[in-house]
Amino acid sequence: MINNIINFCLFQVGWFVCILGAAWNYTYIAIAISIGILFLHLYLTDKNANDIKLSAIAATFGFIFDGIMQFNNMIIYNNPGVPYPFTPIWIVILWILFAITLNHSLAWLKGRTSLAMLFGLMGGPLVYLAGEKLMAVTIVSPNTLIVLAVGWAFITPLLISFGEKK
Repeated sequence: MINNIINFCLFQVGWFVCILGAAWNYTYIAIAISIGILFLHLYLTDKNANDIKLSAIAATFGFIFDGIMQFNNMIIYNNPGVPYPFTPIWIVILWILFAITLNHSLAWLKGRTSLAMLFGLMGGPLVYLAGEKLMAVTIVSPNTLIVLAVGWAFITPLLISFGEKK
């Protein structure tokens, strides 16, 4: 139980570090701190191989999903002085941070596909809205929230299913 609480707290810290780093133009510092959080997670847990595999899958999904959102001008990332031709690394790290929760603090979603879909449907857009309120991203239109909701409703249970495989 305590490990799940630590995992949840590490995710929250990493999320705020990435979002505020992007909003305040300290992206590289945020990336370094987040990588430290990832290594701390791997040090504290015993599911390293599965977490690393799941992180790689989530990073790929995130790079593609958020890249499509950006390419279609549905979302704009805060520009810390350099335009992003691809998905920003801090977004990919957020996907990795999310992935490390799936076998730990969010493991209760395993085997509950409908609940995982609902979690993604609601949680995905809410996270982006929070990022917008903190000035890390701009959501271009209300339709973006629909695309985020549908995308996360499918991606969340899919990532969980990858986490269930050894």
